[in-house]
Amino acid sequence: MTTPTPYLSGTAGGASRRERQAQQMESLLKKFADETPDVAAAVLVSRDGLRLMDSGVEKDWADPLAAAISSMYALAGNVPSPTGERSPAQLVFIERADGMLLLQAAGSSSFQGGSLGGALQDTVLCVLAGPRADVGTTTHEMQRLVTRFGAYMDVPVRAATNADAS
Repeated sequence: MTTPTPYLSGTAGGASRRERQAQQMESLLKKFADETPDVAAAVLVSRDGLRLMDSGVEKDWADPLAAAISSMYALAGNVPSPTGERSPAQLVFIERADGMLLLQAAGSSSFQGGSLGGALQDTVLCVLAGPRADVGTTTHEMQRLVTRFGAYMDVPVRAATNADAS
């Protein structure tokens, strides 16, 4: 008889390592939404449009929202530069009368192994903020959250360098 690998199956504590990581990330996401001024919700989605976790979004709304987030992020990354090159968006900002949506890459992970079959997936963080939210504060806090997520990601988001900016 083979012994189950703790990484993939339950441990003596009951939850697998990946399940604990997902729970810790979800706690960080909820704390971010609760403590960042004028943020209504935060959602982490896979680049292919699956909702991975959120800060308490209505479940009937979560799936279409995840699909829209994924589509907007992909669209932004496919806008060609004047030289014709395409590169992933650093930040996507959408302002509407009822609020703002801010999208940012959040790393790559297989932490939701059950729903993603253990495959490595790129993720996108979406923040839904009120119309009076301070964009600078919100994006700063988003970056801090993505940095915290790095400990749980198989491939954390790489920080932009001066070479990336030029």
